[in-house]
Amino acid sequence: MSEVIWGINPVLEALRSQPEKIEEIWLSGKELKGRRYRILELARALEIPVKVVRSFHPPKVPPEAKTQGVVAYLRGFDYTSLEEFESQLEELQSPPLVVLLDELTDPQNVGSLIRTAEALGATGLFLPKHRSAGVTPAVIKASAGAVFHLPIVRVVNLRQAIRKLKERGLFVFGLSPEGESLLFELDLTGPVALVIGSEGQGLREGVKKECDFLVRIPMSGHIESLNAAVAGAIAIYEVLRQRSV
Repeated sequence: MSEVIWGINPVLEALRSQPEKIEEIWLSGKELKGRRYRILELARALEIPVKVVRSFHPPKVPPEAKTQGVVAYLRGFDYTSLEEFESQLEELQSPPLVVLLDELTDPQNVGSLIRTAEALGATGLFLPKHRSAGVTPAVIKASAGAVFHLPIVRVVNLRQAIRKLKERGLFVFGLSPEGESLLFELDLTGPVALVIGSEGQGLREGVKKECDFLVRIPMSGHIESLNAAVAGAIAIYEVLRQRSV
C-alpha cells in the first residue's frame, strides 16, 4: 500500500535521499516555479512519473492538508531493523547517540524530535510498534523530511531494545522530572541513549528501571514540565554541546 506525503520540504528530501521509493508526484500547475519547479526537474531527471494539474485534488490527501501544491506517493516507509541498526553501530567511528521515544502519540512531537535528532547528529531513533505514532504523513511533514536521513527503528518491546543498547556499551539516561541528577551535570561525551517519555504520562515505570540514570532539566519558572519535543531537543543539544567543547 502506498503512503502519501505532501509539502515542498518532505517531497524534496524524499527525492534527494530515497527516490526509488517514489511512485508518482502530483504538482499544482499554478505558480510552478522556484522549489516546485526544482521538484519537477529532479523528478523528470530520475524518471519518476509527474502529474501537473491545474485543478489540484490529489487522492488520499485530507482536504485540510497544507500541501503547498506538492504531493508524492511512496511505496511505503522502510524502517531499519534492530539487527541492521546494531550492524551500523559496529561501523561507527564516533560515540553513538540514540534517541528512544516511549509511547509518544502526537505526530507533531514525534516529527519534531526526528527533525531535531537528525539535525543534531543522532545515530538513530527508536519507536515502539504499539501505542505510539509511527512514520505517518503527518510525522513526515513535521520532520520536514528528516525521516529520510535518519535510521528509524520500530520495536515491539522498548525495554528489550534498551537492554540491547546497554549490551553494546551505551549509557542510557531517561528524561524525568523525578530525575536524581541534572542533565547538565552528566558526562554525555561517550556512547549514550536518551529515552523521552510520552506527552501525558512521561516514562513508564518499566522503562525507568532499564535506564542507568533518570535526569531532569533544571526549571526556574512556575511551570513544572516541558513539552516532550522541547525537553528532548534540549537534551539532544546538550549531548552535541558537550561533544563540541
